[in-house]
Amino acid sequence: MERFTQHISFKNNEIVNSARADILSVIDKICKENNLRYFGFGDLLVGAVHYNDFIPDGLKSSAQIGLLREEFEKFTKLMYQRADEYSVCIIDRYKSGGNALSFTLSKPVVITQEDVVIEDIATVEVCAFDYVPDSIAEQNYFIKKVKKSASKYEKIVNLLPPVTDVPMNLRKVFLLFIGSLLYGFRNGSKAYTKLIKTASKYKSTSNISNMLCKNNVILNLDDVFPTTRIKINKTEINIPKKINKWTVEIDDKLLKQTRTIQKIDLVLLKEFDTVCRKIGVSYFICGGTLLGYKRHGGFIPWDDDIDVGMLRADYDKFLKEGKKYLGEDFFLQTRKSDKKIPYLFSKVRMNKTSYITNYNELRDFHKGICLDLFPFDYVPNSLSERHRFVQKALFWSNVHFETVNRQLEKPVYKNKAKSAFEWWARTSAELKRIFIRLIPLKLTEFMYIKKATKYNKKAKELNLKTVASFLPTYTYADVEDIIPYQNINFEGVQVMALKDIDKFLQMQYGDYMQLPLLHNRVGHDLISWSIDDDIAKKYNIYDN
Repeated sequence: MERFTQHISFKNNEIVNSARADILSVIDKICKENNLRYFGFGDLLVGAVHYNDFIPDGLKSSAQIGLLREEFEKFTKLMYQRADEYSVCIIDRYKSGGNALSFTLSKPVVITQEDVVIEDIATVEVCAFDYVPDSIAEQNYFIKKVKKSASKYEKIVNLLPPVTDVPMNLRKVFLLFIGSLLYGFRNGSKAYTKLIKTASKYKSTSNISNMLCKNNVILNLDDVFPTTRIKINKTEINIPKKINKWTVEIDDKLLKQTRTIQKIDLVLLKEFDTVCRKIGVSYFICGGTLLGYKRHGGFIPWDDDIDVGMLRADYDKFLKEGKKYLGEDFFLQTRKSDKKIPYLFSKVRMNKTSYITNYNELRDFHKGICLDLFPFDYVPNSLSERHRFVQKALFWSNVHFETVNRQLEKPVYKNKAKSAFEWWARTSAELKRIFIRLIPLKLTEFMYIKKATKYNKKAKELNLKTVASFLPTYTYADVEDIIPYQNINFEGVQVMALKDIDKFLQMQYGDYMQLPLLHNRVGHDLISWSIDDDIAKKYNIYDN
């Protein structure tokens, strides 16, 4: 029996990165010589923009290059002809004689660490981008169709399972038998040709996508070309004209924008604190707001909202009475006051402001700059019982959000459907939308709250000691670490905080004093924002 040897990968070792840069130089050279347009995207783009190098310590980061389908085919032919000339190896995704959905260029490297010699490879994945329809409904339908065709091709070329020392069980034998009947007699080359024909259906739309590669994205052509040049490691590559699909440039303009939004956040926080004290409820800043207080002495420089937690009793009382005391510039956003919101928690919004993100852009509800308010509920003391309970609560929160995320407004099409395919794509999307809308969000909300609050009334009887919020992620704390609350100064505003700040932050973030890598120092997926002049003047937002 051959001894099993673990393959250790050092993707961001300097030697590996240097070899990856060599591969990028080859790609750049061949594309220049043959007038082929290419662009780096994903992790490669992020590294180039923020570090002029590959992402530091990004063990899972990849290097990906994209070309339009026609140019991709030309490039692959050239690489097969010239790979030896440039000492570059080609790894076909399915080793099918060049009929690859994507292919990877690689170079072997030798790494020496503590007298241990390790052989590894440096890789750059090259992906084809095909034209896709411009409307969302047709895009979704078309991409699903292409991926279904790709799945069939994969099954044909990868029918036989890898040979292992573990014998196949009856289920695997049965599946192999069925797979052989369905795909065993099909021609891989013909399947590939059919797949590419399907993926290349559109020739002149405004959008492109790497449907047959990992990490599928949809790009507008005008956001890609003309490309710009940027340095990475010891070479230069092309990247799209706009980079907002993957990251943002961290500059003075962005920091000034974030600071302006933070000033509105402080107005919201001060108003919220005033109302809470007036009606006799307690709260505690949490999440990024608490982390900012501890690590930065105020806001995290790149964070642009406020996070607040409340025990469920205080939360319910605030929703019931708080809206009576909030000023006219503020809006308490709940499922009752704004029925189209997707959230299972509440927000306090600033009127006459807007905060448009990738998530809320196409949704019809109040989108002002906000303070997020998360309820905390009691959970069992037993860790095993708590785990089961949390999973059930998260199940219903997922059901709610899956339902909400499929209840978008009916899209407005600029043109009539030009073919039966387009007509069916739109019609099927509309039928799904209508069907999903039959599921009442009141029901999914009710089921979640019923599950999440199950132990609240029994807390004293069962001597429960821990509370948790399941939104937007699971967060917990012992009540004795929350109460008694303490008053702290946050950016000049007196606010409430929990008793043991360090313990809470350690639970949520681990080593919370460690700064994230530079490319992660950005806020939410913000598209645009605005503040009405009256609000800006009233609260001195632009002073200093």
